[in-house]
Amino acid sequence: MPNVLILSFDGFSFSSRQLYETLLPKILSRAIAHEALTIDDALKFIDTGWPSVILITDAVILNGSEESNRLLEAVHQITERGCTTISAGCFVSDAEVEDLNAAFRRFGLRWKAGTYGVMDTVVGLPDPNAIKLSNCIRAFRGEAVFLHGVPQSEAVYVTTNVGRQLVYAAFGSLGFGKIGYVGDLRYAEEGERIVLAMCHLDRPDFQTVRATSRNHTNGSLMTNPLVYRSFTA
Repeated sequence: MPNVLILSFDGFSFSSRQLYETLLPKILSRAIAHEALTIDDALKFIDTGWPSVILITDAVILNGSEESNRLLEAVHQITERGCTTISAGCFVSDAEVEDLNAAFRRFGLRWKAGTYGVMDTVVGLPDPNAIKLSNCIRAFRGEAVFLHGVPQSEAVYVTTNVGRQLVYAAFGSLGFGKIGYVGDLRYAEEGERIVLAMCHLDRPDFQTVRATSRNHTNGSLMTNPLVYRSFTA
């Protein structure tokens, strides 16, 4: 069962913002999740090797501070070892284009950002061994910060415009892990389904019960309102 670490630092938690109406409830019903509200807390979870998925929901990780750079390097290393890291939500709207492109280079990706628009998008031809899109919407009109320079095997959704094709969502490799980008700015069902597909959590809900997590500060067990365990039939 996946362990999902949600990075949410920028004043409001991902859970309280509810940008995607049903994304968080679906994650909680299908995985064990922890929302880190400070960089120190996030680093403690990453240092233990706990997350199998990291969801970056704001751009604090790219602000250039010493602690943000430490976190970015930790995310880089755990992704190389097999974690899936996905950027979505306010990350896209808050990130500066230069900082975003620098992060792509750091992660060894050819992707480049910078094109904002509302365009018709369709499912691309990503590696079927990396992501399944059977539960995703095949075509829609999306508002996003689009990418270019994305290889065909990493382009999850592409624009239908004539000329240079732009990418709404991308999913590439880093070592043994995966890097996902969802450029969505409408926080609609389309983007939500893509995030779930990248997390490999795009399946029906099952019974959910509260679980406990270990307090990394003092080693004691505590009940975390955003840590749940789901059971499948």
